[in-house]
Amino acid sequence: MPQSKSRHPHKHTVHHDKPAASPVKHKKTNQSIIVTMIFFGLIGFAISFFIAGTSIIGLTIGAIIGCIAGYLFAWQVNRSLTKK
Repeated sequence: MPQSKSRHPHKHTVHHDKPAASPVKHKKTNQSIIVTMIFFGLIGFAISFFIAGTSIIGLTIGAIIGCIAGYLFAWQVNRSLTKK
């Protein structure tokens, strides 16, 4: 389209080649973190079963610690894989 010579330029230019300020999280990333949390939670549950026996409190604490460890592990792996 022809531009008018007397037209003033826009104050704000739009750059379409720049990436967005905050990247959109992929659903696959969130699913991998959830699966890793469940896996580590089950491992923590099994380890606490052998250590504490059938104590409900011990099993619950072991599962929670396992889920936290799984989240931290998956978050770190995800961060290192998406780093460019």
